[in-house]
Amino acid sequence: MNTPTKATATRAPAEAHTGRDARTVVEALIARAQGPDADRVLVTALDADGEVAETLTPVELDRQARVLATVLRRTGRPGDRVIVPALPGLEFHIGFLGCLYAGMIAVPVPAFRAAARTSTTSRAERLAAICGDCTPCAVLVSTQQDAEDAGEDLAPGVHWVAVRRPEDEPADSALPDPLALDPETTALLQYTSGSTGDPRGVVVRHGNLVANQAAMRDRCEVEPTTTIVSWLPFFHDMGLCTAVVLPLVSDATTVTMEPATFVRNPRVWLRAISVEDDVFTAAPDFAYDICVNRIPADERAAIDLASWRVAVNGSEPVRAATQRRFAEAFRTSYFREEVFSPGFGLAECTLAVSVSPSLVPTVVGLYDREALAEGKAVTTTVAAEGVELVGCGPVVDGVRVAIVDPETHRPLADRVIGEIWVDSPGNCGGYWRREEESAGIFAARLAGTDGDDDRTYVRTGDLGFVDDGELFITGRIKDVLIIGGENYFPQDAEAVALDAHPAFARQRAAAWPLSEDDKGVAVVVETIERDPRTLAAAVRAAGIAVARVLPTAVSVYAVPRNKVPRTTSGKIRRRACAEQVTSGRLQPLAQWSSRRAGGAA
Repeated sequence: MNTPTKATATRAPAEAHTGRDARTVVEALIARAQGPDADRVLVTALDADGEVAETLTPVELDRQARVLATVLRRTGRPGDRVIVPALPGLEFHIGFLGCLYAGMIAVPVPAFRAAARTSTTSRAERLAAICGDCTPCAVLVSTQQDAEDAGEDLAPGVHWVAVRRPEDEPADSALPDPLALDPETTALLQYTSGSTGDPRGVVVRHGNLVANQAAMRDRCEVEPTTTIVSWLPFFHDMGLCTAVVLPLVSDATTVTMEPATFVRNPRVWLRAISVEDDVFTAAPDFAYDICVNRIPADERAAIDLASWRVAVNGSEPVRAATQRRFAEAFRTSYFREEVFSPGFGLAECTLAVSVSPSLVPTVVGLYDREALAEGKAVTTTVAAEGVELVGCGPVVDGVRVAIVDPETHRPLADRVIGEIWVDSPGNCGGYWRREEESAGIFAARLAGTDGDDDRTYVRTGDLGFVDDGELFITGRIKDVLIIGGENYFPQDAEAVALDAHPAFARQRAAAWPLSEDDKGVAVVVETIERDPRTLAAAVRAAGIAVARVLPTAVSVYAVPRNKVPRTTSGKIRRRACAEQVTSGRLQPLAQWSSRRAGGAA
């Protein structure tokens, strides 16, 4: 979908006394740069050791964004696309905001330097496919030397523009392009995680960004005294919104570090949290396990987490066991379990759909497994018969969720499982240049409402239900295991397999249905174990455990750690995993089948 290029006549931005009053991200930055705290540090970048590498005040960030916008205006026109890689330090902030100032459409992507080292991998293919889809006029790099050294293999014929400009380079004295001040125009294309050969760019408008993150701000009470501490990648919607948009629309400050810094040493993240007075963070479920696994018990007491007020847990299935384990491990650090705020969202709705309020205990329900297979959410007190599901909070302000039969499009009652449909100010404008596909996803209408509900919804492709106002997620429609006409969810089978043997503890797994000719379910589990006898016992234990909860044949494969394919946001790519196992590209260390074993014991 294209955004019409408007006349470039300048006009004054709508008056915004603070970032909290702004209608667009650029208005928010202007308000911060002209406000009483214009010279207070807005954003800080930490290096790999957790030391301050760079800071920018609102005035400094505003000026550098204007300078870059001046250069970009020489390379293209308002409405053109600009590739914004996940550059180091604070260069992404400057690059992203510079694009918006110029009235151009930012396209966040992974860092090129990582792709250069793995040029034959899917990451390089994904970057090339994105460039082919959005036809950018420019690609941002760090310095002028990088621009001069850039090749044309990735994006032939485009300009390579350095984010770092000479100190004395003048900024354009003109006001921001009108597109930067119009909530209805396109701010960025957010390419959905996992899209490689056929990428889909979500058209995110300026108003979507502000409305969605203002709702997140209000739900989690992010104030000017709050510090947002983030390691999330900027090319992912949660990283972009958390570290760039949310601080601007809340008047908060932010501290960032590279994702590799967190993975290499999660202490840097926790120590950055410990030195602030009121902290908001967001991270996927696996991040909290990394902290427990990598930081020894004798080091935890030295990290004071008493100031941590909001820890949003999202982007992948939230496990109550993960939250309990983290809370117990960091009890000596004064961490409180009610700091966790599980949430649900997606790029097609900008980001947030629901999230638990600040400092409210997480809602966890034990639901009968057989009832879930029949599409009903019925609580149980028998642990062996239940599946533990984590509530992702009530929907945020301004959002309406409908649970819908994906075939008939009729709304369903509470505690009945269906597809999650969303009506929200954050609902985006469709997929870039895919009008037909966009109409089916972004403009869905309920059936059987007799004209009482004429609003349009985004179809999420996720299954879930509402129980007492709380949104619960059960899985993806495309990943459901259909056995005997009933629906079983791969997350349940994966959790059972991982819990079946210590060799699989705190690892990842993927489950999927076998072919029509070879009915059953396959489960791949990661492990660091290499002893053949231990692995044989582990896959057998996992297979028997899964066969007890799924009424079908089961095959289990153990593979080395980090071999299960994931999206850029950390979600399991079950179909890709199935293809790799079937083709032989993913070789198991050990395997077990209930067929060869004569059935589960």
